[in-house]
Amino acid sequence: MKYVKNLLFLFILFSSQIAQAQLFRLEAGLGATQISWLESQSTADLNVQLSIQKKESKRKFFVALKAYGNLHRSNVDRSKFTFIEPSNSYSTKISSTEELFSNYRGSEAEVGFLWNQKTSILPTFYPILSLYSKSIARKISSKNSNYIEEEKYSLHGINAGIGVIIPGKTTITFQGQIFEPIMRDVTLYGSYVGVPYSSTSSVNDLSYKGKIGFKKAKIGALITYEILNLGAAENKNSKSILASQANSLSFSLQYEF
Repeated sequence: MKYVKNLLFLFILFSSQIAQAQLFRLEAGLGATQISWLESQSTADLNVQLSIQKKESKRKFFVALKAYGNLHRSNVDRSKFTFIEPSNSYSTKISSTEELFSNYRGSEAEVGFLWNQKTSILPTFYPILSLYSKSIARKISSKNSNYIEEEKYSLHGINAGIGVIIPGKTTITFQGQIFEPIMRDVTLYGSYVGVPYSSTSSVNDLSYKGKIGFKKAKIGALITYEILNLGAAENKNSKSILASQANSLSFSLQYEF
């Protein structure tokens, strides 16, 4: 929850924008995401976005939050997964034939600006710039143990992109964004890990996101596809984690209050 505290701090810094704002919009949505990572899983999603725009201004400030958790667990391919063996004699070792399962969960937070936000009967292009934080975790369990290991990735950086609004009876929006992580934190927990270890790196691959939105009156729908490149972590005293990529396709129904 560290990044949420940072988001609230940034929100306070922009309080002058809020004080002078003329237009407030609060949107909330429910949806689902299909994540293709080390396994393939579906999640249930909850998201909310607050946008604020001053009178006569073409710039819009926004804060967006999202949380998701898996709807079902997936079988882990034992040939592609190694876990830390217990270092003491009283811990029960996991059989090489025992089924292992994974559960995904995560959250994201974004705070930034949209420019060129004006009323027009023609399609309008607009730039996007924001601070973006993404967290995704994978927990490993078995039939006999609810908790074996968990790896958690937290990425914090700058999100930039461009969008287009196509007005009409149903407003359509397209967005393309590039995410550059400034800081990445990979943490491994586990029954046999001992003290959780964390690895921080400033070397990260770019990630990408595309969005298509439809809105009529106060009801809308949003489709999002994200390519998230997760880094590796090395630890001589524990377990190394290889770099991986999480691809996700999300669908959400939105309502503006």
